[in-house]
Amino acid sequence: MNNLANNLLLKTYIKSLLTVLIFITSFAVTAQQSDFNQGKKFILEDLKVTGNTNFNPSTVIAFSRLKIGEEIIIPGEQISNAIKKLWDSNLFSSIDVYLAKTDGDKAYLEINLVDLPELNEITIKGIKKGKIEGLITENNLAKGTKVTENLVTTTRNYISNKYKKQGYLNAKTTVTTKDLSTDSIEKARVDMLVFIDRGQKVKIDNISFNGNEKISDKKLRKSMKNTKQKNIFRFLKRSKYIREDYKDDLISLIDTYKENGYRDARILGDSTAYKDKKTISLSINLEEGEQYKFGKIKFVGNAVFTDQQLQSILKIDEGSTYNGVELRKRIADDSKPDAVDLTNLYQDNGYLFSTINPVETSAEGNIIDMEIRISEGKPAYFNNVSISGNDKTNDHVVYRELRTKPGTLYRKSDVIRTIRELGQLGFFDAQQLTPNMKNFNTQDGTVDIDY
Repeated sequence: MNNLANNLLLKTYIKSLLTVLIFITSFAVTAQQSDFNQGKKFILEDLKVTGNTNFNPSTVIAFSRLKIGEEIIIPGEQISNAIKKLWDSNLFSSIDVYLAKTDGDKAYLEINLVDLPELNEITIKGIKKGKIEGLITENNLAKGTKVTENLVTTTRNYISNKYKKQGYLNAKTTVTTKDLSTDSIEKARVDMLVFIDRGQKVKIDNISFNGNEKISDKKLRKSMKNTKQKNIFRFLKRSKYIREDYKDDLISLIDTYKENGYRDARILGDSTAYKDKKTISLSINLEEGEQYKFGKIKFVGNAVFTDQQLQSILKIDEGSTYNGVELRKRIADDSKPDAVDLTNLYQDNGYLFSTINPVETSAEGNIIDMEIRISEGKPAYFNNVSISGNDKTNDHVVYRELRTKPGTLYRKSDVIRTIRELGQLGFFDAQQLTPNMKNFNTQDGTVDIDY
């Protein structure tokens, strides 16, 4: 059994190096005989394809973009590009180009190839039989698939990461292959063995914080929605450690500080320590900084809406504790397409091209003065409205449900409502319906939309 990833990688480097050395050596002899050291022009008289390959020579030559009868420079970009084209096809494990001979201004080249092996059978061990077919499908491991170094690497990483996301922090996957070729003519084939060692689920015994004085450990732990330490009274939330969830919870941790006025809070570092094979402890070092309050908030650039109208949406008063998370949501709440925020106020009244940026103008004495700078632009109108991907019903059935018509004013609420109503038809998955806004024309104030 051979580890294909290591073998192919080593083989690729060695073959590439040998190709260059052999080519340079071959050319050097010719160069000495012809008394030149730089690239020389030749007419490509003949080009042969040799090696262990099942591809038609004419197909290989056509793909290389080298043409018999054309002028080439040796050494030169044309040959380098031909080698690159063949490598990029992901069909070969070895590619060599030789200068067979020269005859005056005529050059005779040879491309020597070894095909990548095809997958014959795959065996997966270490998991239940019912899970095997899913892994084969998810990793595109069908019989006949070209077994590349990348396929082996991505398969190994995908399976390991899949189980790490389920709490098996120490999951390991090995991928080995067995060459089935018996002679130089038979198509190269390999059997693949994937062995999965999930190990045991790793749980969090304790989460500790250092440097926090303003916000308690209890409140900080509560802000970490998906990373929980073991608790005999908590049954709904598991304490398994998932690295991606933990990283997201570190962001939530800082957001908790921002919600309480500590805009400069940051994580100085964090570490994990194994207590045994099944449990770890997390330690997080914090710098809280000072607490801030909102000062004067001024709207700049608004003509469509008054300061009072904008303030009724912003709802942030002078003297209140600084809350960076709430400020961001009041400007543009990405968690809700129809949220009550300043961006949607403009978007729902035709101002597709508007931009809103909060800018701190002063932070003296821990009081933050701000300007909400607004560029309104002109109202946008729908130009072309189209649908694509519909193979469930007649297009006119879809079009009659659209609340966005050519020539009508753009309103974000109309787009959202259209998506919901198309989902209610029963033909489409509302979560997969995507409005594609395109051809933005800020000068004419028009936009196209394709559902």
